[in-house]
Amino acid sequence: MALMERTKSQPAKHDDAPEVELAQSPTRCPYCHDACRPDDDHAIVCQACLSRHHGACWREGGGTCASCGSAKALRTGVELPRVAEAELALVKKGLSRQAVERLSKRAGVSEAVATTALLEAAAHELDRSRRPAPWPIVAIVMVFAVPILAMILGR
Repeated sequence: MALMERTKSQPAKHDDAPEVELAQSPTRCPYCHDACRPDDDHAIVCQACLSRHHGACWREGGGTCASCGSAKALRTGVELPRVAEAELALVKKGLSRQAVERLSKRAGVSEAVATTALLEAAAHELDRSRRPAPWPIVAIVMVFAVPILAMILGR
């Protein structure tokens, strides 16, 4: 009780606190744990918790914050250009270099940005091609589930 009274009546002196010097504030990307510089034009900052991510890490993590899971970005990084079907067709044929050059010239972006846009477009296309079309699922439900439900309900 005496300790609590002393703490309440006598606040801690600032002289007792250790001195801390910061030359810079390091920021680590919560996805890859590498340094993420504040002046990085490709960095994306989470709106909810202010975690700074590398643009590629944000996108690789599904467009969400690796710290809190939010999908809202305070700073969206570099805007990626839209990839044309012809450029995606070049990638499918194995002519990636030509696709990068074409997109870079057409959109007026660096080859790094064009490469990122093509990689994301190709990944999206691959993901879309792996998903089953919804119509077979509907057909299966119609053929099997409806008659079974009718039998169960006695109709």
